[in-house]
Amino acid sequence: MADNVFQFPASKAAGAPDFSKSVFQVKATLLYIEPAIWRRFLIPADDTFFMLGDAVLGAFDWSGEYGFYFRKGGMFLDDPLLMERNATMPRMKGEVHVGADDKKICELMKPGDKASFFYDMEDYWEIEVEIERVVRDDEAAFPFMPVCLGGARQAPPEGVGGTVGYVDFCRVLDNPLDARYRETRDWLGLRAGERFDPEQFSIFDVNASYAIETIDDYEKEILPDNEADLREFCKMLLAEKMSMHACAEVGMRAMEDLKEEPQE
Repeated sequence: MADNVFQFPASKAAGAPDFSKSVFQVKATLLYIEPAIWRRFLIPADDTFFMLGDAVLGAFDWSGEYGFYFRKGGMFLDDPLLMERNATMPRMKGEVHVGADDKKICELMKPGDKASFFYDMEDYWEIEVEIERVVRDDEAAFPFMPVCLGGARQAPPEGVGGTVGYVDFCRVLDNPLDARYRETRDWLGLRAGERFDPEQFSIFDVNASYAIETIDDYEKEILPDNEADLREFCKMLLAEKMSMHACAEVGMRAMEDLKEEPQE
C-alpha cells in the first residue's frame, strides 16, 4: 500500500510566499501542432483546478462536455464528470486521482510551474498550462476574471479528430476542389461567403465568453427583475457600446490626421 501513497506538497515553510490572494498570469499552449495555438489569461490563484480548466476551455472555445483532467507529476486532477465516469477504472501504480474542484491552483502551483491539461479522450487534446507570474494589483483591475490578455490562431473545432484531423480539416477547407470541401463546410456550419481562417484570433470573443459566464454566475445580483428596468439597463449597455465604438473611431481618425500632417 505504501507504494501507492502520493506525497502532497508540504505545508508552506516559514517565510514562503502566500499566493492565496494573488492573481496568476497563465499561458495555455496547445501541443503537437505548429504554428503554435496559445492563449494568455489572468485568474485568481485561489480558484480551483476545475475553474482553471473551465478558463482553458473558454479560451479555446470548447464546450467541456467531453471531460478534462490535469496532470502534475503523479497527481491527476479530474473534473467531476470524469471522476464519475472513471470511478471503477484500475489505476497505475503511484497514480493518484483527486477532484479538480478539491484543490486550489495556489496549493499545487507557483510562478514558473507547469501542468498538463487533457481534454476529449477521443480527439486527445493536450495543453501545456504554465503559471508565468503573479500580476500587480493595478494589472488585475478588471470587472471580471478570468480575463484574456492575448493569444494566437483559431482553436480547432471539437470533434475534428485531434491534431492530425485538424491539419487535414484545414487542408480541405483551403481547397474548394477537394471532394470533401462542401461536406466539411456544412459540418462546420459555414454560411455562403464565410470562411474558416486558422490564423484568426479574437480576444473580444474570448472575453465576451468570460463575461457572460460571470453574468450567469451573478445574474440575480446584476440584472433587474422588473421588465421596464431591464429594458433601461439594456439600452444603457447598448448606448455605452455605441459610445465606445464612436470614441475608438474618433481616436483612429485622429491618428490618421497626425500621420498626414506635414513634418517640420
